[in-house]
Parts: sequence; structure tokens; C-alpha cells
Amino acid sequence: MGYYKELQEDFVSRTISLLRQYNEIIHQFKFEEQFNYTLAINCMLGLIVMPKEKVDTYIPNEELTPENRANMGLVETSIDESIRTLGELIQNLRHSIAHFDIVVHSDVSGELIDRLEFRGTKNQPESIANFKASEIFPFLCYYADKLSNNLEVYRRPRLVAS
Repeated sequence: MGYYKELQEDFVSRTISLLRQYNEIIHQFKFEEQFNYTLAINCMLGLIVMPKEKVDTYIPNEELTPENRANMGLVETSIDESIRTLGELIQNLRHSIAHFDIVVHSDVSGELIDRLEFRGTKNQPESIANFKASEIFPFLCYYADKLSNNLEVYRRPRLVAS
């Protein structure tokens, strides 16, 4: 179990580890007992909403170019065109998640989650992003890895030359 050495850094890395661990064992559960999207939304609270208060300056802010979006795992996910950077996307997602303005869409049947739509609150686009369900986990891994790296690199105590 252990303890937290650096709460914010450890929380981010442990949250993404939790998602990765679950993805490795999900096949052990019957379909109706698989809660991967419930876990993903809970982890979004930990990866997107909670860090805002303490580590917002470390949130990666790269452009949402087609190449970068592909690297993030966002091939079929639609994002409002007014959102141009990963930092802006995270900021907008934060409001949607914090206010639980999330809509589940099923393209084929009412039982399967095909897409998760994150809706805007006041002064935001009506629909911030419409994630293809299978792209949420790769996106969260990408984002959490970048955030963890920024925290490690930029929060590390600097050695002062004597």
C-alpha cells in the first residue's frame, strides 16, 4: 500500500496505474460486471478535476494538431473547434466532469457505451468533446504520462552550483 511521498505526483501516477491494472484484468469479469467506463470517469475526477487546484501550471499545453491528436489516441473523437490546445481541452473537460455534464451515447443498442459526450457549462461550447469510448483510456494514459513527466521534471529540486 505504501504512503505518498509527493501527494500530487503520486496521485496522478497511481490513478493511471489503477486504470492500467483494471484493463489487464477486466476480461476476468462477466460483461455485466465490467465497469471500465465508471472507473474511467472516476479516474477523470482524479486526473483532470483534482490536479487543477495544485498542479495546473504543469498541465501539458500542446496544440491539438491531427498528428498530436493521433498520438493522444483521439482519432474518432470530436472536439469543439474553438479548443486548440490540450490545456484548453483539459480545462473545458474539468468543468464538464466537475458538474457531471456527461452524456452517454449508444450508436447501436441502448446497452453499450459507444461514446461519451462532455457538455459545456456557461461560457463554454455546448459540446466540448464527444469521445469514442475506446479512445478514453489511451487519451487518459497519454495525458497522465505527460502530466507526470512535467511534475517530475519541473518540480524536482534544483541543484545549486557552489
